[in-house]
Amino acid sequence: MKKYISLAAGLVLFAVSACTTATPVADNATPTKSALPTANATEKPPEKPKDGTTPEVKTGDKPEPTSSANGWQDYKSSAGKFTVEVPSKPQEQSQEQKTNVGTIQLNMVIAEASDSGYFIGYADFPNKIANPADVQKGLGDSVKGSVANLKGVIKSEKEYMLGDVPCRDFEASGKVQTTDVSMKGRFCLAGNRLYQVFALGAADKIAAADVDRFIKSFKIEK
Repeated sequence: MKKYISLAAGLVLFAVSACTTATPVADNATPTKSALPTANATEKPPEKPKDGTTPEVKTGDKPEPTSSANGWQDYKSSAGKFTVEVPSKPQEQSQEQKTNVGTIQLNMVIAEASDSGYFIGYADFPNKIANPADVQKGLGDSVKGSVANLKGVIKSEKEYMLGDVPCRDFEASGKVQTTDVSMKGRFCLAGNRLYQVFALGAADKIAAADVDRFIKSFKIEK
């Protein structure tokens, strides 16, 4: 499972990095073509500590899980402004990342079950994207960047609206070392915040029903 945690941190980073280079548009500026800001491709994903421990949580946002009989828990992030159901007690990680619009903070919430990982990543950019058409392009590039870093193949993807928030759903397959893996998720852009919600695990072990439950339970709070 730890190999998926380390890899997923890289997937979150590359989802940001993969977005088309363009200057984001401020709320009071004249709309022009834009896409999600890009991270510096030379930056490395967070390194796994040599002692195998989980990196120190830096968000200051403490988990608020409520357990259920079958292990699933309701989780609410005040800083992330979202709620979701996770199959186990989650962990949190964060790191600062340089982008073409300045330094941003990448945040992750991680839960595991049956040798699979369930991840929520989010990051705030300085400005909103003005052109709605560019939002879906940016989300599509985020999906491609994540799957490419997995050396995988996108099996399906489609546009989705979570209330009034534009999202993109996808399924992909790939390899982690010698293991065939499946990845399924939903990327959303709420204002200037990019959310990445996905599950990753061995293709023959990851539970499709659990993955669907996880993704469908994700809600953004305003």
